[in-house]
Amino acid sequence: MANKRVPAFCINPDLVMLTPNGTSFGAGLIAKEYEEIGGSVAWFRKPHPLIYKFALNKIPEIESKKVLCIGDSVEHDIRGSFNPHCSSALVKTGIGATKKKLRFIEF
Repeated sequence: MANKRVPAFCINPDLVMLTPNGTSFGAGLIAKEYEEIGGSVAWFRKPHPLIYKFALNKIPEIESKKVLCIGDSVEHDIRGSFNPHCSSALVKTGIGATKKKLRFIEF
């Protein structure tokens, strides 16, 4: 597919996801691999700027610094809040709670 220049759209860049049986690879890991073999990927989700621009345009009367981004992932939820100058809060559930188990994954 990559050699035929078929574009991919990644709407969830999580490299890891939670399942009933623990953690598994996420859609972001597949998209990352697709890019590494030469494919084109359009990223539209946290931490990529397009999703924040889209959301903030929906509430133009509210300053970005007054918007609170809440999430369980430092790599996506918290990192994504920096460019648009939003506030952020990290919760200790979800992927954040399993971080010690995920040290083998390179981000």
